Amino acid sequence: MISNVVIPELGATGGDVELLEWLVEEGQFVRAGTPILTVSTDKATVEIEAFRDGYLNRILAPAGSQVELGAVVATIADELDDAPPTEPRAQMAFGTDASDRIPGPYSEPVDIYRRMVLIRRFEDYLYRLFLQGLVPGTLHQCQGQEATAVGVCSVLRQDDVVFSTHRPVGHALAKGASLRGITAEIWGKATGCAGGKGGQMHLSDIAVGFMPSNAIVGANAPIATGAAIGFKLRGIDSVAVSFFGDGASNIGALHEAVNLAAVKKAPVIFVCENNLYAASTSIALTSLVSDLAERANGYGVPGFTVDGMDVEAVADAAESAVTRAREGGGPTFIECKTYRYCGHSRGDPMGYRTEDELRVWRERDPISRYRRRMIEDFGITEADADRIDEECQLQVESAVEYAMSSPDPEPDTVFSNVYAPREVRQ
Repeated sequence: MISNVVIPELGATGGDVELLEWLVEEGQFVRAGTPILTVSTDKATVEIEAFRDGYLNRILAPAGSQVELGAVVATIADELDDAPPTEPRAQMAFGTDASDRIPGPYSEPVDIYRRMVLIRRFEDYLYRLFLQGLVPGTLHQCQGQEATAVGVCSVLRQDDVVFSTHRPVGHALAKGASLRGITAEIWGKATGCAGGKGGQMHLSDIAVGFMPSNAIVGANAPIATGAAIGFKLRGIDSVAVSFFGDGASNIGALHEAVNLAAVKKAPVIFVCENNLYAASTSIALTSLVSDLAERANGYGVPGFTVDGMDVEAVADAAESAVTRAREGGGPTFIECKTYRYCGHSRGDPMGYRTEDELRVWRERDPISRYRRRMIEDFGITEADADRIDEECQLQVESAVEYAMSSPDPEPDTVFSNVYAPREVRQ
């Protein structure tokens, strides 16, 4: 992998930065944190440090140069002969069959419909198996929220990254993660996307940009912001997405992340899936703001509220936010008003809401709604849609068979992947 060395903001008040001296030579191996360059701003002389291990394989701006803040002045690579990357990032070595990965972006109506149906069929099938005592642990499911996951992820590239919550299945499948890997992980198998160590709440598929999901409410927002700042420092135009629920909108870490992202103009999109309930607590009891996206204005971040049951409305908002982020405009806050048909988890009896409320939201079901749109406006037949439904069901059942027949993790793998491997270089 090759990365750019970028002149950071350095607290300067404006103007160019003068490169005084390169402290390392081309071809020299450097460790993260090693000073590699001294520069002079209008305030002070400071050292620029390497942000990763690697070889300084090319100096793009010699000593004595005047450059702008944010300019790329060198590259650091894993190997001296590295070329700019053309292949997707590697999968973590957990043995998952990767043949069913489908990374984005995707815009064809049948592809959008297929993703939403796959999520719904998988979640419904898991629930039936859970009731039979065949699924280990508990489940946090997302039936009803498919349009939010698919709408956002449909406009993302494979090298964009998504950070999810304790309810991650929809986001993972929408980003193109391996269904087999997810299913095997839920069953705690060695072929799972986290080697059987994470379970349903801690899914990952790095190869398609689905980062390890985080079960701590609101905790992924600072991580997504950090990833976005990293993209900016490296001079690449990838974006990060933080999914969270309305409950997380009251968590301090989220507000810190939005503020930092605003100040740094980080290419991150904050997506609030407002399903009205934080576990069993109505948002009406915890916030007097009807549209949570309004809170973003206090940080100088544009905020938009969209119909989270309309996949096209979500995709349009996400596409605008992604374009803004790639062009250096900074973060965007998108609130998707949606609804989860199930309880917070599978042990939740849902006594805090009425059947009438559930019925009203089911009448706006995102999959049924988009199916009608495909047939009426895109020339897709009922038979075509039925065939997609059947194919998704077969894919789900095949993934469950794969998971159940997969081996358990070996006991001696319990300490593997605890620390990132580091090659010792002389």
